[in-house]
Amino acid sequence: MKKIIAYVSLIISILCGCSPEAYDSGNTAAVPAESAGLTVSYIDVGQADSILITSPDGKNMLIDAGEGEGRSGAVLDYLRERNITELDTVIATHPHSDHINAMDDVLDNIAVDKFYLPNASHTTRDFENMLDAAENANEVIQAKAGMSFNLGESVGCDILAPVSDSYDDLNNYSVVVKMVYGSTSFLFTGDAEKEVEKEILQSAADVSADVLKCGHHGSSTSTSADFLAAVDPDYAVISCGRDNDYGHPHKETLQKLEKNGTEVLRTDEMGTITLVSNGSEIVSVPPADTAEKPVQENTVGNTDEKIYVGNKNSKVYHTKDCSALPKEENRVYLTPEEAETNGYTPHKACIK
Repeated sequence: MKKIIAYVSLIISILCGCSPEAYDSGNTAAVPAESAGLTVSYIDVGQADSILITSPDGKNMLIDAGEGEGRSGAVLDYLRERNITELDTVIATHPHSDHINAMDDVLDNIAVDKFYLPNASHTTRDFENMLDAAENANEVIQAKAGMSFNLGESVGCDILAPVSDSYDDLNNYSVVVKMVYGSTSFLFTGDAEKEVEKEILQSAADVSADVLKCGHHGSSTSTSADFLAAVDPDYAVISCGRDNDYGHPHKETLQKLEKNGTEVLRTDEMGTITLVSNGSEIVSVPPADTAEKPVQENTVGNTDEKIYVGNKNSKVYHTKDCSALPKEENRVYLTPEEAETNGYTPHKACIK
């Protein structure tokens, strides 16, 4: 393993031609008086991870470029649909294919300024393809705890992990990033597991965040009770594929999140999840392809009666204008009485 790690270090040094640059944290930067907001989109890529972030001043960051089965081309298509021709920052959290198998497509087709990756290697063709394509980035930087950088003028990012130099599990090399805009914050954890969560807590890093991207697709190997208590998020985002072979998210993780009072947002139920911060609060916005679709009315019974939109998987029901409506195929239409009779619970963000 040490020989492989040394090889990756050599590759990084050759590609960037210099030592990793030090950045001043932007966490204290002021929110502009007139701001378009910070947008964070957890792209629906099936059983994989990919997150696009756009700062208020139009700077773009991509964290991972994984595509699950049947999602080939999803990441690049998503970027092109939004007319993104340049990524100021790209992070490959760790070498597993469900986080990097489309990274070469991104690096080959989109201009990338700074490309961060951990000092870890893998024997897959996807990893080799990514390293080859990394030559297209202006700068390749080995990510490690203690580094900071800015995304535009008002968004600060601190790298909290990897903390150690060597791990037995590739998941634990994951680049963990805390992003702050105004008084709002997001934590991105890749597939970091409990071992790394403990290291981060022991480092005394401030992990508190409004939004937690749950580690390892909601697996029970991540999101320990101590780590969750320290983060104490209002929202937890889980990126996973519908009916995946791993059983993600695991019941234990969902139970911990529920006990903490954290609202869970899942790509397998909701598709791409987009959150927008104005620097003081965070709201969820529906995807463009569903925002304009009228909700199909229940034609049974009294048409004047209030109809809710239920999620047949999570057993949660919403108002028709809720920003967190489930995918069309997961929707059922219920009267208040039907919701109660069938064991549905109200979505706390839209039904008070």
